[in-house]
Amino acid sequence: MSNKATEKDMELINKYSRRTLKEDEVYTFSVVLCDNDIDRDIEHFDDEALDTLKDLFVGVSAVYDHEPSAKNQIARIYSCGCEMPEGRLTAYNEPYKRLVGKAYIPVCGATEDLIALLDSGIMKEVSIGCAVAKCRCSICGEDMRTSACSHVKGRHYGGKMCCGVLSEPTDAYEWSFTAVPSQRSAGVTKSSVKKWRGAEDSMGEYIDALRKQAEEGRRYKSALRLETVKAGIMANVGIESKLLEKMTAELSVEELTQLKEAFVVKAQQRLPIGAQSRRGREKPEKKERFKEYEI
Repeated sequence: MSNKATEKDMELINKYSRRTLKEDEVYTFSVVLCDNDIDRDIEHFDDEALDTLKDLFVGVSAVYDHEPSAKNQIARIYSCGCEMPEGRLTAYNEPYKRLVGKAYIPVCGATEDLIALLDSGIMKEVSIGCAVAKCRCSICGEDMRTSACSHVKGRHYGGKMCCGVLSEPTDAYEWSFTAVPSQRSAGVTKSSVKKWRGAEDSMGEYIDALRKQAEEGRRYKSALRLETVKAGIMANVGIESKLLEKMTAELSVEELTQLKEAFVVKAQQRLPIGAQSRRGREKPEKKERFKEYEI
Protein backbone atom coordinates (compact mmCIF):
# COMPACT_ATOMS: atom_id res chain seq x y z
CA MET A 1 0.00 0.00 0.00
CA SER A 2 1.06 3.57 -0.61
CA ASN A 3 -0.56 6.81 0.53
CA LYS A 4 1.43 8.98 -1.88
CA ALA A 5 -0.86 10.34 -4.57
CA THR A 6 0.63 11.31 -7.91
CA GLU A 7 -0.41 14.27 -10.00
CA LYS A 8 -2.44 11.93 -12.20
CA ASP A 9 -4.07 10.43 -9.09
CA MET A 10 -5.12 13.87 -7.86
CA GLU A 11 -6.57 14.74 -11.25
CA LEU A 12 -8.82 11.68 -11.07
CA ILE A 13 -9.65 12.10 -7.37
CA ASN A 14 -10.69 15.72 -7.76
CA LYS A 15 -13.40 14.67 -10.20
CA TYR A 16 -15.32 13.51 -7.12
CA SER A 17 -14.46 16.26 -4.61
CA ARG A 18 -16.38 19.53 -4.13
CA ARG A 19 -13.13 21.46 -3.84
CA THR A 20 -9.67 20.80 -5.21
CA LEU A 21 -7.85 18.50 -2.79
CA LYS A 22 -4.10 18.45 -2.30
CA GLU A 23 -1.84 15.40 -2.13
CA ASP A 24 -1.39 15.59 1.64
CA GLU A 25 -5.17 15.63 2.17
CA VAL A 26 -5.82 12.15 0.82
CA TYR A 27 -4.63 8.63 1.54
CA THR A 28 -4.54 6.33 -1.50
CA PHE A 29 -4.19 2.55 -1.71
CA SER A 30 -4.69 -0.32 -4.16
CA VAL A 31 -7.19 -3.10 -3.60
CA VAL A 32 -7.83 -6.40 -5.40
CA LEU A 33 -11.59 -6.43 -5.83
CA CYS A 34 -12.14 -9.84 -7.47
CA ASP A 35 -10.62 -12.30 -9.93
CA ASN A 36 -11.42 -15.14 -12.31
CA ASP A 37 -10.53 -17.97 -9.91
CA ILE A 38 -13.08 -20.30 -8.27
CA ASP A 39 -14.35 -18.84 -4.99
CA ARG A 40 -15.95 -20.34 -1.88
CA ASP A 41 -19.36 -20.28 -3.60
CA ILE A 42 -17.86 -22.50 -6.35
CA GLU A 43 -18.28 -19.69 -8.89
CA HIS A 44 -15.94 -17.45 -10.83
CA PHE A 45 -16.10 -14.44 -13.12
CA ASP A 46 -15.15 -14.93 -16.74
CA ASP A 47 -12.48 -12.65 -18.23
CA GLU A 48 -15.02 -10.54 -20.14
CA ALA A 49 -16.92 -9.88 -16.91
CA LEU A 50 -13.79 -8.48 -15.27
CA ASP A 51 -13.24 -6.17 -18.25
CA THR A 52 -16.79 -4.85 -17.81
CA LEU A 53 -16.48 -4.48 -14.04
CA LYS A 54 -13.34 -2.37 -14.34
CA ASP A 55 -15.50 0.39 -15.84
CA LEU A 56 -18.51 -0.16 -13.58
CA PHE A 57 -16.49 0.17 -10.36
CA VAL A 58 -14.91 3.53 -11.12
CA GLY A 59 -16.47 6.03 -8.69
CA VAL A 60 -18.04 3.36 -6.47
CA SER A 61 -17.64 3.86 -2.71
CA ALA A 62 -16.60 1.40 -0.01
CA VAL A 63 -18.70 0.50 3.03
CA TYR A 64 -18.49 -1.93 5.94
CA ASP A 65 -20.01 -5.43 5.60
CA HIS A 66 -22.20 -4.61 2.59
CA GLU A 67 -24.40 -2.21 4.57
CA PRO A 68 -25.63 0.32 1.94
CA SER A 69 -25.75 3.26 4.31
CA ALA A 70 -24.31 6.76 3.78
CA LYS A 71 -22.78 6.71 7.27
CA ASN A 72 -20.78 3.63 6.27
CA GLN A 73 -19.08 5.23 3.27
CA ILE A 74 -15.35 5.26 3.95
CA ALA A 75 -13.51 5.29 0.60
CA ARG A 76 -14.02 5.68 -3.13
CA ILE A 77 -12.44 4.09 -6.20
CA TYR A 78 -11.03 6.61 -8.67
CA SER A 79 -9.29 4.23 -11.07
CA CYS A 80 -9.67 0.55 -11.94
CA GLY A 81 -8.00 -1.98 -14.22
CA CYS A 82 -7.23 -5.67 -14.82
CA GLU A 83 -3.93 -7.41 -14.13
CA MET A 84 -2.59 -10.81 -15.18
CA PRO A 85 0.36 -11.83 -12.94
CA GLU A 86 2.86 -13.74 -15.06
CA GLY A 87 2.89 -17.51 -14.55
CA ARG A 88 -0.12 -17.67 -12.22
CA LEU A 89 -2.95 -20.05 -13.11
CA THR A 90 -6.49 -20.55 -11.80
CA ALA A 91 -7.83 -23.75 -10.24
CA TYR A 92 -9.11 -24.77 -13.68
CA ASN A 93 -5.63 -24.22 -15.20
CA GLU A 94 -6.32 -20.97 -17.08
CA PRO A 95 -4.31 -17.72 -16.87
CA TYR A 96 -5.15 -15.85 -13.67
CA LYS A 97 -6.74 -12.41 -14.01
CA ARG A 98 -7.74 -9.96 -11.29
CA LEU A 99 -9.54 -6.65 -11.00
CA VAL A 100 -7.55 -4.00 -9.10
CA GLY A 101 -8.92 -0.67 -7.97
CA LYS A 102 -7.19 2.45 -6.69
CA ALA A 103 -9.07 4.11 -3.85
CA TYR A 104 -8.75 7.19 -1.68
CA ILE A 105 -9.95 8.36 1.71
CA PRO A 106 -9.60 11.84 3.24
CA VAL A 107 -6.90 12.34 5.84
CA CYS A 108 -8.64 13.69 8.95
CA GLY A 109 -9.29 12.85 12.57
CA ALA A 110 -12.22 10.59 11.69
CA THR A 111 -10.06 8.38 9.43
CA GLU A 112 -6.91 8.03 11.53
CA ASP A 113 -7.91 4.66 12.94
CA LEU A 114 -8.89 3.32 9.52
CA ILE A 115 -5.57 4.42 7.99
CA ALA A 116 -3.72 2.71 10.85
CA LEU A 117 -5.68 -0.52 10.25
CA LEU A 118 -4.93 -0.36 6.53
CA ASP A 119 -1.21 0.24 7.06
CA SER A 120 -0.97 -2.59 9.60
CA GLY A 121 -2.75 -5.07 7.32
CA ILE A 122 -5.61 -5.68 9.77
CA MET A 123 -8.22 -4.08 7.51
CA LYS A 124 -7.44 -6.03 4.37
CA GLU A 125 -10.08 -8.46 3.04
CA VAL A 126 -12.67 -6.98 0.69
CA SER A 127 -15.79 -8.16 -1.07
CA ILE A 128 -17.79 -6.61 -3.89
CA GLY A 129 -21.51 -6.20 -4.43
CA CYS A 130 -22.57 -6.41 -8.06
CA ALA A 131 -25.18 -7.84 -10.43
CA VAL A 132 -24.58 -10.28 -13.27
CA ALA A 133 -27.00 -11.30 -15.99
CA LYS A 134 -25.91 -14.93 -16.17
CA CYS A 135 -24.39 -17.70 -14.11
CA ARG A 136 -23.47 -20.34 -16.68
CA CYS A 137 -22.79 -23.99 -15.90
CA SER A 138 -19.15 -24.83 -16.66
CA ILE A 139 -20.23 -28.28 -17.87
CA CYS A 140 -23.16 -27.64 -20.22
CA GLY A 141 -23.05 -23.86 -20.63
CA GLU A 142 -26.69 -23.33 -19.59
CA ASP A 143 -27.70 -20.61 -17.13
CA MET A 144 -27.86 -22.36 -13.76
CA ARG A 145 -30.53 -19.95 -12.46
CA THR A 146 -33.04 -20.02 -15.30
CA SER A 147 -32.61 -23.32 -17.19
CA ALA A 148 -33.18 -26.99 -16.44
CA CYS A 149 -29.45 -27.59 -15.93
CA SER A 150 -29.09 -30.68 -13.75
CA HIS A 151 -25.39 -30.32 -12.93
CA VAL A 152 -24.43 -29.61 -9.32
CA LYS A 153 -21.71 -27.14 -8.36
CA GLY A 154 -18.76 -28.91 -6.77
CA ARG A 155 -19.42 -32.29 -8.38
CA HIS A 156 -17.15 -33.74 -11.04
CA TYR A 157 -18.37 -34.78 -14.50
CA GLY A 158 -15.95 -36.57 -16.76
CA GLY A 159 -13.07 -35.46 -14.56
CA LYS A 160 -14.12 -31.78 -14.63
CA MET A 161 -15.59 -29.99 -11.61
CA CYS A 162 -18.84 -28.13 -12.15
CA CYS A 163 -18.88 -24.46 -11.16
CA GLY A 164 -20.90 -21.35 -11.96
CA VAL A 165 -19.37 -18.94 -14.46
CA LEU A 166 -20.50 -15.37 -13.77
CA SER A 167 -20.86 -13.28 -16.92
CA GLU A 168 -22.35 -10.07 -18.32
CA PRO A 169 -22.26 -7.75 -15.25
CA THR A 170 -25.02 -5.16 -15.28
CA ASP A 171 -24.23 -3.06 -12.21
CA ALA A 172 -21.67 -2.50 -9.44
CA TYR A 173 -23.18 -1.41 -6.10
CA GLU A 174 -20.36 -1.19 -3.61
CA TRP A 175 -17.25 -2.85 -2.23
CA SER A 176 -16.87 -3.68 1.40
CA PHE A 177 -14.33 -4.46 4.05
CA THR A 178 -15.37 -7.86 5.41
CA ALA A 179 -13.87 -10.47 7.71
CA VAL A 180 -14.67 -13.56 5.63
CA PRO A 181 -15.06 -12.83 1.89
CA SER A 182 -16.12 -15.37 -0.73
CA GLN A 183 -12.97 -15.12 -2.81
CA ARG A 184 -9.77 -16.31 -1.23
CA SER A 185 -7.61 -13.63 -2.82
CA ALA A 186 -9.94 -10.68 -2.38
CA GLY A 187 -13.53 -11.59 -1.65
CA VAL A 188 -16.67 -11.15 -3.67
CA THR A 189 -20.41 -11.06 -3.04
CA LYS A 190 -22.71 -11.61 -6.02
CA SER A 191 -26.33 -10.65 -6.30
CA SER A 192 -28.98 -10.97 -8.98
CA VAL A 193 -30.76 -7.84 -7.71
CA LYS A 194 -30.32 -5.20 -10.39
CA LYS A 195 -30.44 -2.04 -8.23
CA TRP A 196 -30.27 -1.06 -4.58
CA ARG A 197 -33.34 1.10 -5.05
CA GLY A 198 -36.38 -1.07 -5.52
CA ALA A 199 -34.41 -4.09 -4.29
CA GLU A 200 -37.49 -5.65 -2.67
CA ASP A 201 -39.35 -5.67 -5.99
CA SER A 202 -36.32 -7.08 -7.82
CA MET A 203 -35.83 -9.75 -5.18
CA GLY A 204 -39.49 -10.69 -5.47
CA GLU A 205 -39.06 -11.17 -9.20
CA TYR A 206 -35.96 -13.27 -8.56
CA ILE A 207 -37.84 -15.50 -6.07
CA ASP A 208 -40.70 -15.93 -8.54
CA ALA A 209 -38.19 -16.98 -11.20
CA LEU A 210 -36.68 -19.52 -8.80
CA ARG A 211 -40.12 -20.94 -8.01
CA LYS A 212 -40.89 -21.26 -11.72
CA GLN A 213 -37.56 -22.96 -12.31
CA ALA A 214 -38.22 -25.38 -9.42
CA GLU A 215 -41.65 -26.28 -10.80
CA GLU A 216 -40.21 -26.87 -14.28
CA GLY A 217 -37.53 -29.04 -12.70
CA ARG A 218 -40.14 -31.12 -10.86
CA ARG A 219 -42.10 -31.68 -14.06
CA TYR A 220 -38.98 -32.66 -15.95
CA LYS A 221 -37.93 -35.11 -13.23
CA SER A 222 -41.43 -36.64 -13.08
CA ALA A 223 -41.41 -37.22 -16.84
CA LEU A 224 -37.92 -38.68 -16.64
CA ARG A 225 -39.02 -41.11 -13.92
CA LEU A 226 -41.90 -42.30 -16.09
CA GLU A 227 -39.56 -42.82 -19.05
CA THR A 228 -37.11 -44.71 -16.82
CA VAL A 229 -39.85 -47.05 -15.55
CA LYS A 230 -41.02 -47.67 -19.11
CA ALA A 231 -37.48 -48.45 -20.23
CA GLY A 232 -37.06 -50.84 -17.29
CA ILE A 233 -40.21 -52.72 -18.23
CA MET A 234 -39.13 -53.00 -21.86
CA ALA A 235 -35.69 -54.19 -20.77
CA ASN A 236 -37.36 -56.99 -18.77
CA VAL A 237 -34.91 -56.67 -15.89
CA GLY A 238 -37.10 -58.78 -13.64
CA ILE A 239 -38.36 -55.92 -11.46
CA GLU A 240 -42.07 -55.18 -11.13
CA SER A 241 -43.27 -51.73 -12.14
CA LYS A 242 -44.31 -50.74 -8.61
CA LEU A 243 -40.86 -51.59 -7.31
CA LEU A 244 -39.29 -49.61 -10.17
CA GLU A 245 -41.41 -46.63 -9.15
CA LYS A 246 -40.15 -46.86 -5.56
CA MET A 247 -36.56 -47.30 -6.70
CA THR A 248 -36.65 -44.17 -8.85
CA ALA A 249 -38.49 -41.98 -6.34
CA GLU A 250 -35.36 -40.75 -4.55
CA LEU A 251 -32.94 -40.70 -7.48
CA SER A 252 -31.48 -37.46 -8.81
CA VAL A 253 -31.93 -36.30 -12.40
CA GLU A 254 -28.40 -37.42 -13.19
CA GLU A 255 -28.99 -40.87 -11.66
CA LEU A 256 -32.32 -41.27 -13.45
CA THR A 257 -30.69 -40.36 -16.75
CA GLN A 258 -27.95 -42.96 -16.30
CA LEU A 259 -30.43 -45.65 -15.24
CA LYS A 260 -32.72 -44.91 -18.17
CA GLU A 261 -29.83 -45.11 -20.62
CA ALA A 262 -28.79 -48.48 -19.17
CA PHE A 263 -32.38 -49.80 -19.49
CA VAL A 264 -32.61 -48.55 -23.09
CA VAL A 265 -29.41 -50.38 -24.04
CA LYS A 266 -30.73 -53.55 -22.39
CA ALA A 267 -34.09 -53.20 -24.14
CA GLN A 268 -32.45 -52.72 -27.55
CA GLN A 269 -30.40 -55.87 -27.01
CA ARG A 270 -33.53 -57.79 -26.05
CA LEU A 271 -35.80 -56.31 -28.74
CA PRO A 272 -33.61 -55.45 -31.74
CA ILE A 273 -35.21 -53.27 -34.37
CA GLY A 274 -35.91 -55.40 -37.46
CA ALA A 275 -35.63 -54.39 -41.10
CA GLN A 276 -38.61 -52.64 -42.67
CA SER A 277 -41.08 -55.21 -44.07
CA ARG A 278 -41.25 -55.52 -47.83
CA ARG A 279 -44.43 -54.78 -49.74
CA GLY A 280 -46.74 -57.73 -49.61
CA ARG A 281 -45.00 -59.38 -46.64
CA GLU A 282 -47.38 -60.14 -43.84
CA LYS A 283 -46.77 -57.90 -40.88
CA PRO A 284 -46.41 -59.58 -37.50
CA GLU A 285 -49.22 -59.18 -35.03
CA LYS A 286 -48.71 -56.21 -32.74
CA LYS A 287 -48.25 -57.09 -29.10
CA GLU A 288 -48.56 -54.85 -26.09
CA ARG A 289 -45.15 -54.73 -24.48
CA PHE A 290 -45.82 -52.39 -21.63
CA LYS A 291 -48.51 -50.20 -20.14
CA GLU A 292 -48.56 -46.58 -19.07
CA TYR A 293 -47.90 -45.98 -15.39
CA GLU A 294 -48.63 -42.78 -13.54
CA ILE A 295 -46.04 -41.67 -11.02
